[in-house]
Amino acid sequence: MNQSNYPNIVLALAGICQALECVRTIARTGEADPTDVEIMLESVLKTDAEKAEDIYKNHKYLHTGFKVLIEQLSGSRADADFGRYLVGVLNLAKRFLSDSKMKEVMASRVKQANRLHEYHEGINHDLIEQLANIYKDTISTYSAKIQVTGNGRYLEQAANQAKIRALLLAAIRSAVLWDQVGGKKRQFLFSKNKILETAKAYLA
Repeated sequence: MNQSNYPNIVLALAGICQALECVRTIARTGEADPTDVEIMLESVLKTDAEKAEDIYKNHKYLHTGFKVLIEQLSGSRADADFGRYLVGVLNLAKRFLSDSKMKEVMASRVKQANRLHEYHEGINHDLIEQLANIYKDTISTYSAKIQVTGNGRYLEQAANQAKIRALLLAAIRSAVLWDQVGGKKRQFLFSKNKILETAKAYLA
C-alpha cells in the first residue's frame, strides 16, 4: 500500500470511530457530544468533497475519533462492544459497496436529505429522522445486523433510536471512504503501529 495513503486511511478510521463512540455513549448514557454528533451526521451529506478531510470540515473535529482509535488499537481502553460495532460496520460497508442497486437508492435518498439540510440550515430532529430512515431502508435490510447494547432506559427512547441509526449511517459513510482510500482489514494486524503513529500525529 502506498505510504501516502495512511493519512486518509486513518482519517476515515477516526470518522468511523467517532460515529461509533457517539452510538456507544448514547446507548449507555442517553447522550453524546453534540459537536461530534453534528460533524458525523453532516459527513453523510458531503458526497462531493474535494479532499477526504473536507468531509469532516477539518481533522480537528475528529479529535474524539482519533482518541478512541488509539485507545482501541493500543489496548489501553479496548471495549468488546466497540470492537464488535467496528467489525460489523466494515462488513456492512463492504456488502453495500458491492450492491449497485442499493448504492443508487442511497445516493437518491441522501440527495433528498441534503435538500432538507439546506432548507433548515443545519441538523434538526427532522433531518435525524430522515437519516435514520435511510439507514433503516438500506443498510438495515441486510441479513447481518449491528446489535447495539446499552441501558434499556435510553435505548427504548424513539429519539435515541433515530440518532443511533443516523450515526450508524455516518459510520458506514466513513467506512466507504476508508475503502475508497485504500483501507484494508489486514492493516489492523500488519500496520497497527503506523496507524497509531498517524493518529497520534493528527492529535499533536
